Amino acid sequence: LWPQYLMLALASFSVVAAVAVFWGYCKGGHRRAEKLGVYYSVLSVCFFSFTLILWVVAAALFQNSKTSNNGQDLWSWSCTKNLRAEYFADSVDYQLVCRMQDWVLICSIIEIVVEVFVILIYAVVFYRFYTKNRLRKTMNLRDKARNDLYLAQLRATQSAPNTPGFIPPKSPY
Repeated sequence: LWPQYLMLALASFSVVAAVAVFWGYCKGGHRRAEKLGVYYSVLSVCFFSFTLILWVVAAALFQNSKTSNNGQDLWSWSCTKNLRAEYFADSVDYQLVCRMQDWVLICSIIEIVVEVFVILIYAVVFYRFYTKNRLRKTMNLRDKARNDLYLAQLRATQSAPNTPGFIPPKSPY
């Protein structure tokens, strides 16, 4: 039962994290929810990476036991022609069970491909956020430099020359 308990715990933790993001929107505004959203995204990537590893290990163990145990394992017993298959042929459709076992491996491979695509999508999104943040910082530096240059030019044009005895005019305000 441990795989079911593990998946239940991970799903429950994911629900709690999603509720925390929602609570952040309700109580703390957009900025707080964005912070919690980043933590939730990192948690999601870790979860997808972990499940990807689990699916790869499960598919590899499944295929290895099926090919190396000569039909004496839990997975490939229905694909062998033996006395048991002849004896129970009228109550168990061994061909159907064998095809179902083949589809388990195919579904595992499909799940692995889906997990890889999800992780790649997260990687592209994180890269987009990273480059957008970097661009924002460089644009802020550029704007600050332009502002400083403009203020320096303005001070240079409005200041009096450095001559002795010159009294700058007083402002009427």
